[in-house]
Amino acid sequence: MIKLLRYWNQNKRKILITIAVIALIIIIIQIANSVIKRRNEKDRNEIKQGTVANDITKPNESIISQDKLTEKETKESSDFIEQFVSFCNQKKADDAYRLLSDDCKNELYPTKELFISNYMNQIFEETVNYELQLWYTVSNCYTYRITYNKGNLLQTGGQGNSGNFLDYITLLKQNGEYKLNINKFIRKQTLSKQGSSNGIDVTINSKCIYVDYEIYNMTIQNNTQNTILLNDGTDANNFSLIGRNNSTFSSVISELPISSLTLNPQYRKTVDIKFNKIYMTRSELEAMQMTNIYLNKEQYDTKQENAEKITIKINL
Repeated sequence: MIKLLRYWNQNKRKILITIAVIALIIIIIQIANSVIKRRNEKDRNEIKQGTVANDITKPNESIISQDKLTEKETKESSDFIEQFVSFCNQKKADDAYRLLSDDCKNELYPTKELFISNYMNQIFEETVNYELQLWYTVSNCYTYRITYNKGNLLQTGGQGNSGNFLDYITLLKQNGEYKLNINKFIRKQTLSKQGSSNGIDVTINSKCIYVDYEIYNMTIQNNTQNTILLNDGTDANNFSLIGRNNSTFSSVISELPISSLTLNPQYRKTVDIKFNKIYMTRSELEAMQMTNIYLNKEQYDTKQENAEKITIKINL
């Protein structure tokens, strides 16, 4: 005991310093552990949030324009699409067909039976999973690239195989309710644009926008006393769309027979013309141009030189 007291008296300062250093080290370790714990919790939360944001069925950012949806928009749109796929997987054709827009029904599936045979039976022979990518967002219209996959997306990572089916679908509001356009049909747009020349009146009524092309519904009135020919079908650029910087998009006029492009005197006809225009939200069109319109089809039939032809340009 006496030796211990003597050691204390001789080394009291060193002992106190050692105790203080040990206490300080313990405090520093506790603080470091607390900081690391908080950081790990933050990282886990960020990973969890990132997993939700990058859910392959709940995309919230356009891969084309980088526009972002709000949390509410993401949930509403992804839930609606999930419901459509669920109905199709369960072969509930009535419920799935009810979710299509009126325009989609009118343009592609005027009857439920057509929807079943041309869409449901082609994709949902067996239960499928799906992956979504948000492509475009325009005026509350959300266009997605959807991959229907018969395998397990968590195992395949969404990679394609022979069992996959790729489609583009668009979610939009109709009378205040969400509806769906499928099979690469984006939307229908009313135009009511007019142009005229030499007694020929042209009205562009509307257009149907698809991922790979656009179809324009047009009414042509021939007010002359001659049979006219709108196009001889030899040059796709005779009917063209003109964009900014003089970019042009040719027609698929060869799909129409000459008879569809012929108008008798005082006759009115409505035709659908397809144009090779890929869907791009930021690509603005300025006009439609119709060149080499024969004012007298007889001159075309007889291969008359210097046949009288005109051009009509309609501002869009």
